[in-house]
Amino acid sequence: MNKLQLFQGTDRGYELDQTFTRAQGATMLLRLFGWEAAAANAQGLTSPFTDVPAEHWAAKSVAFAHGKSLVHGVTNESFAPDASMTGAQFIALTLRALGYAEAEPQQASELAASSGLLGAGDAKQFAQAAVFRRDDMVAVAYSAIQTKLKGSGKTLLQKLVEDDKTVSAEAAAASGLYKKSAATSNDPMDQIEKAIEDALRK
Repeated sequence: MNKLQLFQGTDRGYELDQTFTRAQGATMLLRLFGWEAAAANAQGLTSPFTDVPAEHWAAKSVAFAHGKSLVHGVTNESFAPDASMTGAQFIALTLRALGYAEAEPQQASELAASSGLLGAGDAKQFAQAAVFRRDDMVAVAYSAIQTKLKGSGKTLLQKLVEDDKTVSAEAAAASGLYKKSAATSNDPMDQIEKAIEDALRK
């Protein structure tokens, strides 16, 4: 994940055994989906959350994610940026970014399993975890980049490489997680797979 530039540590390393806040979770989500630069460079971003003022370090990330309907507040005016992010919350955020706008923490495990984001056992374990740590977040993110976006024949990693150009094809290939999508592949079997997927979506 780090070699794909989709996960970064802190000045103390990766800290995989540590929890993370809701503000950090929103920032991590934008990095995972290739939106970090867009959020940082956006002008005039605001959110309705009074506890994430313009001078807050995550203000742009939270505002950008809120503008894309990826994050919700704990109330209409409060985001609770320093509260720990739960597994159910991070799974719901990830599902929304994959195109499942209806995702909510209360049914995150069921939707994660039915969408193919996680196996049923892992989905339940992460969603119900009393403590959700950075290594758990990486596990969900690792699955997410291999998951197809809703209504698309492409996985998230294929989109990041082929459409968004935020991950290099070389780094993706070296990871062992990337295979050129059927839409851009010259392999006849890939073309057949794409035709079948297109027919099933009609």
